[in-house]
Amino acid sequence: MFLRSVYRPLGVAAALASLAGCNRPAPTEFTTTTTTSVANPSSTSSSSSTTAPSGSSATNTATTDDSTASGDSAVTSDTPPKDDVGWVTDVDDGKPAGCKGKIDFIFVISGLSQLADIQPLLIDAFPKFIETIEAKFEDFDYHIMVVDDNDLWGSDACTQLCETPGCKHEDPCCLWPWASEEGEPCCPDLDYPCDSLDLVTSCDATLGAGTVFPAGANSSNKRCKIAGGLRYMTKEQPNLTETFACAAQVGTWGRHRVGDALVASMKPAINSPGGCNEGFLRDDALLMVTLLTTTVDKSKTSIYPWEWFDAVVAAKGGDASSVIAFLIGNAECPFPEDYGCQFAKMFTHHVIIDRDDSDYGLGFEAATDLVEMACEDFIPQ
Repeated sequence: MFLRSVYRPLGVAAALASLAGCNRPAPTEFTTTTTTSVANPSSTSSSSSTTAPSGSSATNTATTDDSTASGDSAVTSDTPPKDDVGWVTDVDDGKPAGCKGKIDFIFVISGLSQLADIQPLLIDAFPKFIETIEAKFEDFDYHIMVVDDNDLWGSDACTQLCETPGCKHEDPCCLWPWASEEGEPCCPDLDYPCDSLDLVTSCDATLGAGTVFPAGANSSNKRCKIAGGLRYMTKEQPNLTETFACAAQVGTWGRHRVGDALVASMKPAINSPGGCNEGFLRDDALLMVTLLTTTVDKSKTSIYPWEWFDAVVAAKGGDASSVIAFLIGNAECPFPEDYGCQFAKMFTHHVIIDRDDSDYGLGFEAATDLVEMACEDFIPQ
């Protein structure tokens, strides 16, 4: 697995410059760059260290040596170890107050058919991720929201076929003959929730709204039991792992508009009283944005990565350092059209892993380290 996490003081000019290509060298105004490469357990060891650009100084280094962790890759740094960072420091000592364990997590998940086998990997990695963060914060106070990539609910075709149960490929009722052989159901999704159509709301078909009722091929095909009638999970959520698995299995009926969905989820109206995601974004919380996507996004309105970046930063009151970006995509960032990669790299704190890895655990472990770092420096709005 290739994993790259970079921590940088990133100004606007530097952010825009990064759009010229994923492998563009760091501008000279960068003062701290840490690059971590995590090897597969089957390899012996790998390491990388910071190289300071001309005219700057590097203060952090990171190495990976899976020989020191009984076959598991480990990340080390010359930064001294820190205690739990959920505390609040005395304002007189000049240190930031910290995030006090408040973190908002948004997972924007593409519903492309190519990701049918990828969504379960995210679900499998989630419990350990939450467990690791809980261990770092004395008072872990989370909001966790899943957002799918389109402004539709389920499959229009299968929804209409709910009126004619048992419709087969050769029947006049089958206007969408996907079935490959006669006698097969016209709607290929045998678990489609026809008996729960009365539970569908307008927010279920709103771009950027939290996903609570996935429907369609390879989805959970049921309304998830989220506490309080919210569209996101909180610390009051019973059965967190099972509930996240329900919401995150968004299926493969998507439109791959990851950028549009992310931007829509950041808008004030959708997070304000009466909005679909009322109360999700908190001014005094960190924000971790996780994108699960393929290389080329198909957004229609918010097409470019700087538009995504601007929307996220605006939602955090202009403080880009309060955001951790985690991309599950292509770790090598080989194409200029890989907007997810470009978006992630615009943030001071980001992690990029390959969606084809068999285990996302190491990536989430690195993300928790960034959360801890960002929390220490966080100044609530």
